[in-house]
Amino acid sequence: MKKYIVTFIVCVITSLLNAQEMPVDNSLMAGNNIEELKVLYINKDVSTHFLAMEDIKYVDISIDKIVGDIPTGNTLRVKPIEEGASGVITIVTERFLVQYMLVYTSDISKVYTRFNIPYSDLRSYMNPETNLTKSQMYDYAHRMFISDNKYYDVSAKNNLVKIVLNNIYTFDKYFFIDVSMINRSNIRYDIDQIRFKIEDKKQTKATNFQSIEIMPLMQVNTNKVFKKNYRNVFVFEKFTFPDEKVFTIEISEKQISGRTILLRVDYADVLHADTFIDN
Repeated sequence: MKKYIVTFIVCVITSLLNAQEMPVDNSLMAGNNIEELKVLYINKDVSTHFLAMEDIKYVDISIDKIVGDIPTGNTLRVKPIEEGASGVITIVTERFLVQYMLVYTSDISKVYTRFNIPYSDLRSYMNPETNLTKSQMYDYAHRMFISDNKYYDVSAKNNLVKIVLNNIYTFDKYFFIDVSMINRSNIRYDIDQIRFKIEDKKQTKATNFQSIEIMPLMQVNTNKVFKKNYRNVFVFEKFTFPDEKVFTIEISEKQISGRTILLRVDYADVLHADTFIDN
């Protein structure tokens, strides 16, 4: 009996030793080791700009001898502040994550001044707060510019200026609202503010009147001056409101006596929002 127990123990030990000697399949691992990261060279006399296809949400530089900032939404600028500074950089965009090993070199010819992050370097990263990226929002919004108007009777006039609701589209948890302005005067219009609110349809008492301002996530047209025609698409997170309230778009002009125009959109119009059809 003892002989069988000893034999069993020897077999177990042998199996464990063989398992320790087996090579590890890196393709089955969830992450990368530092040795597996792509190397990019840096130098204290050169700023390296990383250009991503989406807005950058988070950056981590593993060494404080390399500094960086985000001058624009999808651009990261990094630079070592002393010779020999090397470390790992992690860049997280709206949907993806990428990591590089930054290695200091005295050979400036090896250093990128601009590095377009290739799609092949990206790793999926599911951001629970992001269903559409800004680039996708822009794509859908520009499609609205070439679509036929669906709302012909939702408009308002004031001081020779007319505002028109062209379209409302919905996609996932977002509303795309397309608005135009026509200036029939010879005085150019300088936009000061564009405000969006959900308000009571009827104002009985000033103390009971409710007004909730909502902010767009994005707008396509950033121009604030026009002579005759203006058009813009605003993107919002989906919102709802009861029949006794109304969605208002208020556009005011600069100057003390500036022109102001108000467009009221009933919830029935919002319910008729169209949907995007992917090609």
